[in-house]
Amino acid sequence: MLGQCDDLGGGVFKKRLGKNLYRSILLAKGRQFWVYEYLFAKQDMANIKDDELAGFRRLAGSYAALTARDIDLLIQEQDWFEICN
Repeated sequence: MLGQCDDLGGGVFKKRLGKNLYRSILLAKGRQFWVYEYLFAKQDMANIKDDELAGFRRLAGSYAALTARDIDLLIQEQDWFEICN
């Protein structure tokens, strides 16, 4: 949120990584947590397609409905893992 990512709307953000060689698509839940959902090399693809962005926005909407208990369960079952807290 310090100018190191682009807000693509609907809870979807694009963040540059690795000296601007890679991109990640992050999904946010009310700025409470961030999910690295998709990673790609800039040399392979400049941007995601419009239909992919629409899908990420739908997924971000689903994540917004998750409760703290849901998230704890996702982490506990190792479907998600926490990078830092």
